[in-house]
Amino acid sequence: MTQGLLGSLIARAIDQLRGPGTAAALITHVTVDPADPAFGAPSKPIGPFFEPAEAQRLAGTRGWIVQPDSGRGYRRVVASPEPARVIEIDALRALVDAGHLVIAAGGGGIPMLDAGSRGTHVDAVIDKDRAAGLIARLLGAQALLLVTAVDRVMLDYGQPTQSELGTITADEAARHLAAGQFPPGSMGPKIEAALRFLAEGGELAVITSPDLLAASLTGSGPRAGTRIERSPAHAESAGRAR
Repeated sequence: MTQGLLGSLIARAIDQLRGPGTAAALITHVTVDPADPAFGAPSKPIGPFFEPAEAQRLAGTRGWIVQPDSGRGYRRVVASPEPARVIEIDALRALVDAGHLVIAAGGGGIPMLDAGSRGTHVDAVIDKDRAAGLIARLLGAQALLLVTAVDRVMLDYGQPTQSELGTITADEAARHLAAGQFPPGSMGPKIEAALRFLAEGGELAVITSPDLLAASLTGSGPRAGTRIERSPAHAESAGRAR
């Protein structure tokens, strides 16, 4: 429902700039591995808040896992597994090749258990940045742009030593990730998606706010967001492979 509603609104807005019919919203199903460890540790809250008694009743009658959230009550939590395959990737590729701007994998995509041609729906939430990275890799994109609420990625976020990251290499980003600079629930998935995209042939990953997106992509202007480029070692090995 959300993919259709927001996809329509975004497509119509893009059409105002590019002309009618240039944008296409694609309802997207993304498969996940039923053996993914995330199913053993649900962490993504979904749905409304419940009072403790109602939450426990629903957990007992529906088999839900519920947890307190933000001090506002209890919510159901589900797994956030890695995306494995985009079912509509051929249609997506055909639309891109035809010159359309495609809106896809809204909310990370509709999760399906990967069971060949007879996949089944599963209650889960696929991280939208990981889904975007998967699509970018499958399409052979040169750049992956991850739009967020901050202009730049921060080190020591919220501390007196907080600092911004401008242009860095994938190796630098990986070291900061390993040092615990990027929490799993916020910036971590964005950095992980960027690093995997670059490791599998991408040239540039950008993490920034909407206002700085164009300047960050070109690397021009007085201010840009965080640009993660392939390290010299990656670039040299890729050049030899080609």
